[in-house]
Amino acid sequence: MVVRVKSTNEKTDANAEGSAWRPASSRRLILDAARRKLCDQSFSEFAMEVVAEEAGVSRRTVYNQFANREELYCASRLELFEKIDLALAEIQFDPDQPVEQMLHRFCELGIAILLSPESLELRASRARDRLSFQWIEEQYTHRIDDPLRLKIEHFLLNLMLKGDIEQTDPAPLAESLLSAVNACVGDDGNAESNLKQPPVFTPKEIADIFVKRLPLKNSEPAS
Repeated sequence: MVVRVKSTNEKTDANAEGSAWRPASSRRLILDAARRKLCDQSFSEFAMEVVAEEAGVSRRTVYNQFANREELYCASRLELFEKIDLALAEIQFDPDQPVEQMLHRFCELGIAILLSPESLELRASRARDRLSFQWIEEQYTHRIDDPLRLKIEHFLLNLMLKGDIEQTDPAPLAESLLSAVNACVGDDGNAESNLKQPPVFTPKEIADIFVKRLPLKNSEPAS
């Protein structure tokens, strides 16, 4: 018996009349249009009708894909968060490297992620909408701030287990490093401009400052 493999260009039975592939195509157009609008619009300004016009589809098509503007707003922002999730997953600490080098690499990657187009869009949305739509604040904290903070906490805990630093509460130290990294890309007020801000400090400078705050064993306390 010969088994015939369908070409990706062929329609399946389910979409023979276009019912499966057309909505997917429309959804992509709508999400892209929403992203363009949200580059300079707040949630309160965001309108389904305007997105439909921008996407070149009918209002009915938009409402077939998204129940309301809240759902469309969230879907548009979640795509950006998912891209950042992948970048955050790449941040790893090599225990065989010197502490300074590991911290330098963390700061370098962290700043690059926070200056990415996706992150800048999210920071702008957060700055505009954190008071009127709490979801964006919660997601930013849960998907970006918390993972960065937890990575550095785990790094410090590993140093404690290895005996490289004194046993201490890693949370304040992790918060301190996260604040320094965030400071390099501007505060949320500046995020509304959706433009890259030049880092205040280099990743190496941040790492050097942070190392002096660590309770390293067999070293002189920081002055």
